[in-house]
This record gives sequence, structure tokens and C-alpha cells, in this order.
Amino acid sequence: MMQLTTPSSLRRNLLSALIFVTASAAAEDKLRIPRAAHAPALSDYVAGIPADAGVEVKGFRQFQPGDGQPASLETRAYLSYDDQNFYAVFVCKDDPKLVRARIARREDLPGDDAVQLDLDTFHDKQRSFRFYANPYGVQMDAKHTEGVGDDFNFDTQWTSDGKLTADGYVVMMAIPFKSLRFRSADVQDWGVSVGRIVPRLNEFSYWPYITQRQEAFVPQMAAAEIAAPVSAGRNIQLNPYAYLGRSRALDQSDPTRPGWQHDNKNQAGLDAKFVLADAFAVDLTFNPDFSEVESDEPQVIIDQRYEVQFPEKRPFFLENSGFFATPQQLFFSRRIIDPQLGARITGRTGNWSLGGLLMNDEAPGKLAAPGDPAYGKKARITVARGQRDFDTDSNLGAMVTDRRIAGHANTVAGADLRWKLDENWVASGQAASSRTSDSGAPDSTGSLAYAELRRTDRSFNYAATYLDVSRRFESELAFIPRTDIRQLGQEASYMWNFTDAPWLVSTGPSIKALYTKDHDGQLQDWSSDAWYTVKGLRATTFEAHRLDAHELYAGQRFHKNGYQLAASTEWFDWLNGWVKVGQNDVINYVPAAGTQAALGDARSVSANIKFTPHPQFRVEQTLFWNDLRTKSGMVGVGAGTGVYRELLSRTKFNYQYSRFLSAHLILDYTNLRTNSQLTALPGGKQLTADLLFSYLLSPGTSLFAGYTDRQENLQLVGNPALLERTRGLELHTGRKAFIKLNYLFQL
Repeated sequence: MMQLTTPSSLRRNLLSALIFVTASAAAEDKLRIPRAAHAPALSDYVAGIPADAGVEVKGFRQFQPGDGQPASLETRAYLSYDDQNFYAVFVCKDDPKLVRARIARREDLPGDDAVQLDLDTFHDKQRSFRFYANPYGVQMDAKHTEGVGDDFNFDTQWTSDGKLTADGYVVMMAIPFKSLRFRSADVQDWGVSVGRIVPRLNEFSYWPYITQRQEAFVPQMAAAEIAAPVSAGRNIQLNPYAYLGRSRALDQSDPTRPGWQHDNKNQAGLDAKFVLADAFAVDLTFNPDFSEVESDEPQVIIDQRYEVQFPEKRPFFLENSGFFATPQQLFFSRRIIDPQLGARITGRTGNWSLGGLLMNDEAPGKLAAPGDPAYGKKARITVARGQRDFDTDSNLGAMVTDRRIAGHANTVAGADLRWKLDENWVASGQAASSRTSDSGAPDSTGSLAYAELRRTDRSFNYAATYLDVSRRFESELAFIPRTDIRQLGQEASYMWNFTDAPWLVSTGPSIKALYTKDHDGQLQDWSSDAWYTVKGLRATTFEAHRLDAHELYAGQRFHKNGYQLAASTEWFDWLNGWVKVGQNDVINYVPAAGTQAALGDARSVSANIKFTPHPQFRVEQTLFWNDLRTKSGMVGVGAGTGVYRELLSRTKFNYQYSRFLSAHLILDYTNLRTNSQLTALPGGKQLTADLLFSYLLSPGTSLFAGYTDRQENLQLVGNPALLERTRGLELHTGRKAFIKLNYLFQL
């Protein structure tokens, strides 16, 4: 049956088409950025717009929820530059009582109103520097790469300020040319976009018009011109640090011979950066600061068949990590545990992006047993990557990683491709081979292949993937949790969008499926996840999932099914969060001695709540609860008998005295109750308290003072002492106090 088009919908379609044509045409004209007579001051824009404000950008259009519709609130941006900085000033109209803004630490912007500046400084239409600031001037920055996404680990030096006004707010950004990378030229041709985020409306709006109907963001940015030579000048950064710490921890490796270990750690080191021709950065490090100030976020790792990935947090590896990113992660920097010396070079020339890393790692030699050839030795690590751009948003790359220690070597070489087929379709692929050699033994080789076809659109999205990892593929610097697999995956979703509905933003179904065989053709597992999503205003989302799976484990075949319900919202500016509840069949991967792996009935609840009663104070609670019970009787127990029950809880209190000075207290509690008849997992309780005071002036300049205390349900009994489990948290098994200072010198 033919569906009739109503006059109102026809008008909307014609309007969208007109907006698309005119905005695209406007974006093709170069935006000429004028030189500022003097550096902009925030106070000049609070009462009105000064005559020398810079080039004015207005007419923001929605990216979401209404693709191409005029922005709900008026926003104007003013762009200019001088010899040292690129400037952007945003004048945002709104009811100040409705603006969401907190005095928060750097990077803690999600949930706040914010403005956004994107700079494609090489105008390659594939990557951009991103700068965000909220109405108080709190900063967040990232590097965006098409096909990879946002790298929020990127941190650089820039200044920002913000102020609430009677009719909205004003934000100013000053981006030093020293903090950017660009070609040396008499005229700078860049890509530019400016945006605004209004969380209570779920609204992202930009100039120029950027549509979700295209797969990529950066190619849609406006062309901009700085018609005069600019340079970062001499760009040398020295970042020394000093660390003073005292700790005591209980060695529990042998419960019959426990002992206390004391560590008085006084350490200093230096990071240095030299920027060459405004486009290449050379980073050197001696005795790098790899002490983790904050602990990893909690994850469920109990009874997992494959390795769980924890993200990198160490500053040296986070910076410019995107230069070493590949579709399948061939370089995972957390594989380098305890380096002493390192050097890295990253940058761009013409259509090429280049990166190289040299480093040693003392950890393998320290962990090796006496008599092992690696004992006392350092692993030598080399990583190199090159990538060439072609056409629009397409590239071809190659990468090599190498790790050597005491006659042992592991080398991986690979190539990868991203090919933009049209505005919606992208094909990508990767091939890699590994070679592992040991003195006196034949070499072992393996291979990896990956292919992906992806469609991205406002309504219909689809992806098909194929991964082939041979049985002997070894990469000691990669994160490849499974080998000997041939895996086919498909994912599709369709969303209906409602631009005029009072609350509903979009809704639609999705499905994801994986099918895995080994290289002998034997089925290893398959899984499917079908779900329906409803999205509303103020980041409110509801999802219902149906789960089905099949898995071969320990010679047995298991069929699993279950469900999951999820909801999230940012309805209130002072309270937001998410919750997931589910029931599923789960394999007991760690059965007790004398028993076999069996399918159990699992229930799970996870939740996160953020309570902000004051712009400077926040309480955050994260909870994971997992319970596994037998589905049928076994080894003398009946159906419904508990196998294990785990509770993970993190409570975080944060007080932000100013944008730079803060204090937080984190309480991490773990309680794992196990049935020794059914599982070999060790149970226990643990409470860790982390108190941290921080003064973070800018990336590279900070002062931290912290204290950590860990308690467990243990006690020392007898002489010589033995470890015994107790019901309560009886024993303080670890304490640490530290002070860390680092300061950035820019020369």
C-alpha cells in the first residue's frame, strides 16, 4: 500500500533539503579568520559584543535530535588569532536557571552544558583536535579520528574561562599554536567547526551544518583560512616529577608463611618533548612516572573465560596513542609494565602519519626466577607505524612491533586499510603475521586477518565483520584474547526519529550475532543479542535484550539463553544514572576439584547513580551484583544451590573547591562468597579506602597527596603466624601514603 505524504511532512522534507544545500554551499566557502588586535577578554562579551570580536559564526543547526533543524537556542561564536593563540568566544543564549554546569575537575564535563571547537589543522578531512568547555570554563579535550572515534586521553595546554550571564553564558577559549600540529606554510588552510551541547534537550548543534546521514564528521567541517604565517616557535617542554611514598603490604603468596613487605619509594624522573617544524613531536622519558594515582574502575572479572581489558592510565602512553591504533589492537601499552627509558616520535608530513616507539621493560627480568635466562634482563621493545591518507577519509597503514629478551624474540608485522566507499559505507581490513623465536628452537609463525563493512546513517546502521586468528599467532604486545578462531559477526539497527514528539526522540530494534569456528572447522560458539531501544529527552533510554548463545567448553556443549533490561537518564541536573538487571545461563568455568564445568542460573544487577546536591560536591555510587546457582542437582547438592555470589561496590565522594583544587574519597568494597563443593574460586572480603587531595593546574603541572588503606577478612594466628579467614574485616593488609609533584616548563 502506498503511504501518503502529509503537507506538514513534505514541508519538513523540503526544508531539510534546502538547509542541506545552502549549508553545504556555505561550508564550501572559506571562512577567513582575522588577526585579533588584542587578546579577547571574557568581560568584553558579557555586556555586549565588541567591535573587534573576530569573524562571527551563527546559524547553528541540529546534529541531533533534529538533523538539520535550527538550533533550539541562539549561539554565536567569534573566531580570531594572534601570534601565539587561536581564539574562540561563544555567546550562548538560555535561561541561566536551566543551564547545567558544575565547578568540576578537568575532563569531568559529561552531563553539563558545553561548547565545542574542532580544528582540522592539516585539512586532511580525517582527524581533528577537539576542545570542550562548560559555562564555568572547565576543560575537556580529545583527538578525533574518523573510523576510530574520540581519544579523550589526549591532554594539551590551553586556557578557557566561562561565566553565567542574565541571558545565558559566555565561554572563551585560547588555544596556543604550541599545542597544535600543522604544516609550515605562508597560508594555513584548516577545517573548522563550532558546536554547542544542551543535555536537557539531548541537543548537539553545529556550524556548519553536519548531518548524521553521512558516516564521517570531519569531512563536513568548514574550510577556514589564516592568511598569514603562524608558527609555534621554539617548542620544548620539560616535565620533571618527584614521588615520595611509604607503604606496607601483607605478602599472601604462601598462606603458611605470610610476611610484611615495606617499600620506601623515593623516585624522580623526567619527560621531555621537542616539537620539530610544528608537525613532529619527539618525546623522551627517563624513569617515567608510572605510579597510578587513581585505581582502575571496577569491572566484573570473576569466572571469565578470556582476559578482561583494563584501559591504559599512564600519561606517557596515553599521549598520541592514536598514532598506533589499528582495527585489531596490535599494540596494547599495558603489556609494558616497568620501563626505565623510552623515546617516541609522532607527527605528520604531507599525506603521511608516522609514529615510532623505543622502550625497555625491567619487569620480565624482575619476575623471572634465578637461573632463568631472562633473570635480571630488560625486554627491548620497538613499535613503528606509518599511515598514508588518500581520497577523502581513506587511508592505508602498516605496523611492526618487536619484543626481545635473553634470546627470545616476538615480532608482528601488519597492514590495514580504511576505504570510504561513499557517504555512508566504509570498508576496512587488516592482515598481520607473527614470528616467535627462541635460542635453540625452531621459529613459530602465525597470522591474523580482519575485514569489516560498515554502514552508518541517521536511521539504518549495519556492520559485518570477519576475524581469522591462526592457532600459533602470538603477539606479546597486543590485546588479542583468542586464537585459533574464524569468527563472523553481523550487527544491524533501525531507528525511527521523532523531531516533533514532546518526549520521544527515537526508537527501534537492533540485533547482533557472532559465529565462531576453529581452524579444524569445529563450532566453538555462537551468540545473538536482539534488543529494542526507546530514547527520550534528557538522555533517557530504555532497552530490552533477548540473549541466546551456544558454547563448546571442556568437551561439553552448552546452550545458554537469558534477558537483560536497561535504563538510563539525566532527567535532573542533580541526579542521573543507569541500571541493568538480567538473568542468563552462565558456565561455571572454575569448578571445584573432582567436578566438571556445568551450566548455572545467573542473575545480575549493575547500577550507577550520580548525586550532585551542589555544583562543587558530587556523590557517585557504582554497584555490580552477580549470583550463580546450579540448574540441576550435582555432587550431593540440589538444584538452586549457590555456586558463588559477588558484590562489587564503589562509593566516591568528590569535593571540587575550584577548577584546580579538589579532594575525593573512594571506598571500594568486594565480597565474594563461594561454595567450595562447586567452585575453586577463592572467596573473601576486601575494603579499600583511597583519600586523595589534588591540585591540577594544567596537564603536566599538578600536586597529589594520597593515603590508601586496605582491609580484608583475615587474621594472623599463632607463632609462626598463619593466615586464617574471618567473618569481619579484621586485618589491615595494606597501607600507603604518598606525595607526587610534577611541573611543566615550556621553553
